[in-house]
Amino acid sequence: MTKDKQGVSGVSPGPLVSRVPAPPADATIKNICCEYCPVACGYKAYLWPVGTEGGAKADENALSIDYPAFLQSGNWPSPTMFNTVTFEGKPHNVIVIPDGDSEVGNIGGTHSVRGGSIAQKLYNPQTPTADRLQMPLLRVRGTLQPISWDAATDIVAEVSKHVIENHGELAWGMKRYSYQFYENVYAVTKLALGAIGSPNHAPHHAPADGDDVPGLSDTGIDAFGSAYEDDREADVLFISGSDPYETKTVRFTTWMAVGGATMIYVDPRRTFSAAFAESRGGLHLQINPGTDTALYGAIARVILDNGWEDSEFIADYIASSGEVAAEGKWRRVQFGQSFDDFKSYITSEPAFALEEAARITGVPAEKITQTAELMTGGGAAERPKLSIRFEKGLYWSHNYENTAAIGNLGLVTGSIGSVGRSTSRLGGHQRGGQSGASYPLDKSPHEFEGHKVEMDQDRWVVQGNTRFMWAIGTNWIGASACSQQISDSLRQLIQETDPQVTTADTAVAIEQLKQRVDNGGMVFVHQEIYPNDTTEFADLVLPAAAWGEEDFARNSAERRLRIYEKISDPPGEARPDWKIVAEVAQKMGFDGFDWADSNEIFEEASERSRGGRRDYAALVEKARAEGKRGHDLLREFGTQGLQTPLTLEGGELVETPRLHADLKFKTDSGKANFVRADWSAVNARNEILGPEGDELWITNMRVNHYWNNLSDFTRRPYTFQRYPVNFIEINPQDAESKGIESGDMVSIDSNRVINQLGQQVTGGFTAVAYITDIVPPGLASAYFHFPRQPANSVVSADTSLQPLNLRYQFKLGRGKITRIGPTELAERMSFAPRNIV
Repeated sequence: MTKDKQGVSGVSPGPLVSRVPAPPADATIKNICCEYCPVACGYKAYLWPVGTEGGAKADENALSIDYPAFLQSGNWPSPTMFNTVTFEGKPHNVIVIPDGDSEVGNIGGTHSVRGGSIAQKLYNPQTPTADRLQMPLLRVRGTLQPISWDAATDIVAEVSKHVIENHGELAWGMKRYSYQFYENVYAVTKLALGAIGSPNHAPHHAPADGDDVPGLSDTGIDAFGSAYEDDREADVLFISGSDPYETKTVRFTTWMAVGGATMIYVDPRRTFSAAFAESRGGLHLQINPGTDTALYGAIARVILDNGWEDSEFIADYIASSGEVAAEGKWRRVQFGQSFDDFKSYITSEPAFALEEAARITGVPAEKITQTAELMTGGGAAERPKLSIRFEKGLYWSHNYENTAAIGNLGLVTGSIGSVGRSTSRLGGHQRGGQSGASYPLDKSPHEFEGHKVEMDQDRWVVQGNTRFMWAIGTNWIGASACSQQISDSLRQLIQETDPQVTTADTAVAIEQLKQRVDNGGMVFVHQEIYPNDTTEFADLVLPAAAWGEEDFARNSAERRLRIYEKISDPPGEARPDWKIVAEVAQKMGFDGFDWADSNEIFEEASERSRGGRRDYAALVEKARAEGKRGHDLLREFGTQGLQTPLTLEGGELVETPRLHADLKFKTDSGKANFVRADWSAVNARNEILGPEGDELWITNMRVNHYWNNLSDFTRRPYTFQRYPVNFIEINPQDAESKGIESGDMVSIDSNRVINQLGQQVTGGFTAVAYITDIVPPGLASAYFHFPRQPANSVVSADTSLQPLNLRYQFKLGRGKITRIGPTELAERMSFAPRNIV
């Protein structure tokens, strides 16, 4: 390497085997699903003791296949599907392979590049997973020191009680994963929201609790009402704010791409999915950032101006003005609309006029008109089956208005509740968020026009009001907007406020932490499987057991409930989150946390699932009637599982393939309503957040090689060498003007980041330049959650800009890009186009 190049450490190949032994015929077979995207592909795990293996004939191996076999998903275990683990205290070989018999989700055993290597996630001390957290750690004189579980839970319980008694529930906070598994989420929220009753609680991806898609919910449409079948059976697929090939690969390849639907794809970036849509006769609406509301309003206006709305559906299932006014939910009363009110607003808003919308959004007027015609059939005798799909690119910008606007499109076209006709999220994660208690909204210190809204946890921390924070299963810093402000606040409240812990003596450590709390500081507990950016601020680190290390259950994005069986012992003394929380809760004096195993929680949680999209109470009822455990009955349904909500009819379980099939909606009247998507609010926000001068919009994206914060993938050398550092897509025009080439290291900086207090601060990160026409001029896009290089550093965090629903505009960062210099990555990392069909 020449002296002027920036050094980037290489990644050596991992210890993958060159030969995978066949599991013997008597191998243990377990049901499990992929850990990653919301498709939740079904897998089988084959476990057998090290030192034995099966033969090449079908009757000699558990796969029941004669080898050599055709290299086909579902019957050929690749080296990435094999690992060695400890199971029930003894060394075992394990193969985690897609279920070749699957008739749902990953039909026939298809898989993504992520899922196909998920066996590498399992702990093996001979692989890069060796740095798993294995013992509770207490920071003593700045260094994390091993302590016992009894000491660790004593510290959490005693400091928590002190904070609550002396500073109130609002000073006690919890930041946790929003999805995970039913058993863990239920236990965690039963403590935080129920026993303690603190509103200082938020999911990993947001500063506040609450609905991610409130505008859609206010129409009465459930966010996860569709089935994967609807993607395949639709005549037209309208996809906004998600790159399904990159982030839900199997749903795209197995359900969307094979159905023959005309795709309309909305994205500021020209991705593979966009190119695919166009190559099959569809459209790519390459929208300007932050203008979705105007685009969807304009599409609706074209539909209304031409009389292309589904008038029969509207007449029968849309609420009148009086019915909207009688709703009990204040937001629906204030913003809900009858069809007449909706039509009046859409046709009178200047931004929704065709030529003006084209100017605002950057989407040509003829494409807007063509979209409306494709979605409705343009007056044809038979309307096309339209399914509308969206995800974070839509609601991580102008949350309420965008989710309302896309819900309105679903209603005006009647795209609800039947095969091929649906409006729903694609999902960001699998759905395990069954809460153990209701959110105590009445205690929140934040409100909008006299109405309580969920508490902005990050703002509360930055203001110095939180005295104890427990983060579970999240890299809080990288996942927050204005990441550097969270770092600075944690440093000030934890590391720069005395006293620091000077001894591992439990009683002394507890008193020192209590004193710091009383001095205006904060105590921070981080519960994780690996250390990450946030761990460096933790006073106490608790090692968690994860996927494959306990029996768990959760839903896919089509509400398919499956069991995820234990296939490996956790490393060292790591424990499931529910067990850690239960011990702390009992030491705090709370009843109802004395579960013997995860199944007891699963059964208890079923009662709180009643009436919702996750309702699986019927499964538990049937299990008890048959003298079985809930987990055991669920296990009998294999990787196919059951689509919730479930009911019992004649002693048999009845599934729900899709919601709203009865055309009943989640409103008091049972009818849907339109919601006013206020363009003036969006436009004002864009004026505040938009780039100026030589700044660019800085947005973010994901790639199918990785998942989220890379906790697994930085430890998967074969994959990690593809993108060993964060990268940022830059248009050739912008790159040329700045003298940047692919492979150069660049700095992305802004001195106009708005922090949680509404103040302008600086932020920035580095990335390797990827010159590509995927992004248009004026827009650059980096990986969302890369360790140590958080793209969210240039995203503003003032939730007062979105007071209806306190969410960050992760897709609307801004900054200047400066060349630092060349790197060796130019020679060993591919910068070829990624959007070629």
